[in-house]
Amino acid sequence: MVESIWSKEDDDGKLEPLTDKNIKIAEKKLRVKLPDSFVNILKQQNGGYITCNAHPSDVPTSWADDHVPVDHFFGIGMGKEKGILDSEYFIQEWGLPDNVVLISGDGHSWIALDYRGRKTEPPVIFIDVDDEQIVELAQDFDSFLSGLYVHDIVFEGEYAENQQRRWTITELNAAFSADDELEIAYAFDYLLVNPTEHKQFIEQSLMKLLLHSKLEIRETAANYAFHFYEEGILSEKCVESIVKMLRQDDEIAYFADMFFPDIKI
Repeated sequence: MVESIWSKEDDDGKLEPLTDKNIKIAEKKLRVKLPDSFVNILKQQNGGYITCNAHPSDVPTSWADDHVPVDHFFGIGMGKEKGILDSEYFIQEWGLPDNVVLISGDGHSWIALDYRGRKTEPPVIFIDVDDEQIVELAQDFDSFLSGLYVHDIVFEGEYAENQQRRWTITELNAAFSADDELEIAYAFDYLLVNPTEHKQFIEQSLMKLLLHSKLEIRETAANYAFHFYEEGILSEKCVESIVKMLRQDDEIAYFADMFFPDIKI
């Protein structure tokens, strides 16, 4: 493992520096003993994106045949952003197993410390919510850290063609009017790279799709709303409207807390 696992290029998810007092508070609330190696990396940086993006998996998942995604870790927070202390909330929200501590994830899949069989040095598991699948990735967090690596993403076939495609407004509108979340994702990917002349169109499209009758499309719109927000593309008024829409939709309300925790509507 490299000297520091934390990415220097992205501060998103990085919380206030960790204190010994907050570690004790967290362990008491969670009723577990956190792995020393996990605590040690959080003392370097309290959560955020890491330099790796994957961990091997011996069991095929809906993500890939040989690996699962891991590009960030939650920290330990005591303010609005609670990091791993949000585990109980997400366990209830997503119907996850009890007695796990979520250390990474975005809703449909999670990386967790598995305390179901022990209170110290737990295995690390991958939880696929949609496929109701749980895969053990490593016997402990030390082994898990050693397995992290950078998986090169190779775009082939249709996706590679869409990455190079120049979209017209008519084509973008057609994509956003279809019931195909993959085509919508292709269109949003293009707009993420070419936002300058399309900011109002992006905002209008996001809010329109957040009202779509199909849950998967509303989820896609919520995910891309976060990406556009991260890039500073959305206006403050638009972000507030999006958060309000998310909170009014029980099926995707969790995106508001996960992606926009500091925006209270």
